[in-house]
Amino acid sequence: MTPSNFSVIHTLEYITNFSTNISRNMIASNSSGNVDSQDSPSASALRIGAVVMSLALLWGLFGNILTSCVILRNKDLKSMTNVFIVSLCINDILNLGINNMIVLISYFTMEWTMGLAVCELVMHFTVLLMGSSLWHTGLISIHRLIVVCFNNFYKKISKRSYLVFVLSFARIVPLMFMVTAPLGRMSKFEPKLVRCIARKEFALYTMLVSITLQMLPSIILIVCYIAIFIKVFRSSSAIRATRKREWFRREIQVTKMFGMVFLLIILGYLPYGIVRFIDRRLEFSADFYVGVTVLYAVANSCNPIIYGVMDRKIRRYCFRALGLENMCMTSDQDKKRSMRATEAEATETMAITIPARQATPSPSRL
Repeated sequence: MTPSNFSVIHTLEYITNFSTNISRNMIASNSSGNVDSQDSPSASALRIGAVVMSLALLWGLFGNILTSCVILRNKDLKSMTNVFIVSLCINDILNLGINNMIVLISYFTMEWTMGLAVCELVMHFTVLLMGSSLWHTGLISIHRLIVVCFNNFYKKISKRSYLVFVLSFARIVPLMFMVTAPLGRMSKFEPKLVRCIARKEFALYTMLVSITLQMLPSIILIVCYIAIFIKVFRSSSAIRATRKREWFRREIQVTKMFGMVFLLIILGYLPYGIVRFIDRRLEFSADFYVGVTVLYAVANSCNPIIYGVMDRKIRRYCFRALGLENMCMTSDQDKKRSMRATEAEATETMAITIPARQATPSPSRL
């Protein structure tokens, strides 16, 4: 037998084994995927969940595509921070267009009709995109820490190199879990959840995913934000008296924005993870799991709102692209007026209280 014939036979055996594993898994998990069983969600819960998820999906796709196009097409918005935002938007578009869309289809049809091969790929894509989003926010928090707390060092490092590192590392780490995974035999369909989950024999793999892709970037972000908070608390009074006040306010605003993005990601994944950890035997109501899944879908679609609310430039260009720039300008002017009024009241209060303190006789004069 020639080496070429051997390689062909080896490839055919691999494909046959993969197909056999898929078939066995489908038989073991009732391959029909029908959700009309006693432990399945009610039809009304699935319909309501499908409607809410549809609205969230449409908004999420529209908002993320609009934000990405606006940043990429306007030179004024091309900055390192906005490149991070575009990268997160691309991640959200893939997550919504693949994972959320397939779950939404199963909610509308009230059964799983795409087979376990697609279901397992969706499970792995969820791991890939979830891990990428969390590592994005974790590495961005390091960037925020360097900018706010070690600005002199930030001026010396190569911004492009750090940018390439973040965009690459945030995707390579979760991709490693997908490449090394034993595809074709990891998942099973669970009618109560209307989704595929990892089998019990792959508990170690699930634990490593949770530690590496969820806990580790979350710990990094929390530590960085605590350090930023301490820095702000210690130097806020000194910075207010210098010309760095506007710069500092802008950097803190950007930091808050990425912090809110992280909270949205956590709100999407954490409730489902906690519920699954507590209810390992799946004793909770199936309709309750529908609610948790809908919460996950809505949270995944809200990032564009954060960008629009907390970044005035992005909001203005988005409104301009939609032909609503006058509305945006009016809202910005109202905010500026309220901020000026607040600062004027604070200045007036200080002017009243400081002379009063000076007029108070000291104990030595009494």
